[in-house]
Amino acid sequence: MNDRILALYEMAFRDRYQESFEDEFQEFFSEIMERAYPDGDFIRVRPWGRTGDEKNDGYLISHRIVFAVYAPRKPTAYEIRKKIETDFSGCLPHWDQYIDRWIFVHNDREGLGPDALKTILELNKRHGADKATSWGREALRKRVMDLGMSDLKSLFPGVPTIEDFIETGMEQIQPVLDHLERARVPARPDRRPVPEDKIEYNLLSDATRSLITMGMQPAQLVRNYYRRVSDELLRDQTAQAFSEKYQELRASGLSPDDVYWQLRKWVAGTSASGPSREVAVYGVLTYFFEECDIFLRPEEGHEE
Repeated sequence: MNDRILALYEMAFRDRYQESFEDEFQEFFSEIMERAYPDGDFIRVRPWGRTGDEKNDGYLISHRIVFAVYAPRKPTAYEIRKKIETDFSGCLPHWDQYIDRWIFVHNDREGLGPDALKTILELNKRHGADKATSWGREALRKRVMDLGMSDLKSLFPGVPTIEDFIETGMEQIQPVLDHLERARVPARPDRRPVPEDKIEYNLLSDATRSLITMGMQPAQLVRNYYRRVSDELLRDQTAQAFSEKYQELRASGLSPDDVYWQLRKWVAGTSASGPSREVAVYGVLTYFFEECDIFLRPEEGHEE
């Protein structure tokens, strides 16, 4: 499968992973598992009468794994630790003869905190090594990216195609630029040429690099727009807003890929999304990346 197409689906996965909570996240997890382990190997377990789900949010027959899924909107260290302890201890009386492993599935993009990790290690100390473990973004991402195209399209129906990148025109890009005009701030433009090794210097993943490359075609429409527009300050003031948003995100300690994801959400705004708007957003992001208004500029004399 084309790496650029995979990059689009990886971004769509990141969207759902980081923006799904509670029952919605559990549904997303189940959809992934049913496709990754077909033919009834993975079984959803739903609450039933007074017995509930007996602390089992899903069961993988071939691996004898019971899953506990937890995705609150505002987790705390105490609540996560309590959830791990109560779900594990509540699971064993009902499922002990059917279980080799117990997996705690969460939606925290930064991973488990030390309290949660210590709780899992204590469970393994009492019940045997590797009895309990956790899955986060990377564990689910691997399973999603191993799926075939039909499953990916089913999970993420709004992902743009290569044809969408070719066919998207100014009609689709203009609403995104109109949205960005509201972010304009006084400009301090940097007119130096863009370094050729900017992508490498910023340590972006292969997937994010692919998205920047795919955005080059719609970025040309953005470039032509700013060349024609009568407001001479529009481009520089929008670029300054981009730069300040980037600096804010970078200062928060996010990884380069997470910064790109957050910038993408900022550019998209709250309007309804679809394949054409996604293409427009990628084009705008690539344009400002190429113009060196977002992400770091390698200094002169920089060596790999």
